[in-house]
Amino acid sequence: MLSICYANTYCSSICSCRRVYALDVVGQIPAELLNLTYLTVLDLSQNYLTGSLPAFLGKLTRLQYLSLSINALTGVLPSELGNLKNRISLYVSTNKFVGPLPEVVENLTKLEQLYIDSCCLSGELPSSFSKLKILK
Repeated sequence: MLSICYANTYCSSICSCRRVYALDVVGQIPAELLNLTYLTVLDLSQNYLTGSLPAFLGKLTRLQYLSLSINALTGVLPSELGNLKNRISLYVSTNKFVGPLPEVVENLTKLEQLYIDSCCLSGELPSSFSKLKILK
């Protein structure tokens, strides 16, 4: 069981939690995160997360900052990440993903920061990548 509000967060209750970071999590990304419908910041970097990125992350539509860097995550980046249209920052570097960056990246029109180094993605950048006009 994940004790979310005990980990460096700003929240008065589990359902209104807006920021989660510095969790000490091992294994798969906890499904309990789906209950955090107001979440804007999710930083799960530098844990020992394994397995694929769950599609439910695409349901956290208020999410602006997502960092999953420095883990052991595998599989393809799910197309559901394209549902996160408020995303400003996406960090997936230093993981073991496979395949290309999904075409749905074009939906992330507010994206300013994208870190995909050392994450084992392959292939060319999608042609839709050029639609990210404010990417720094």
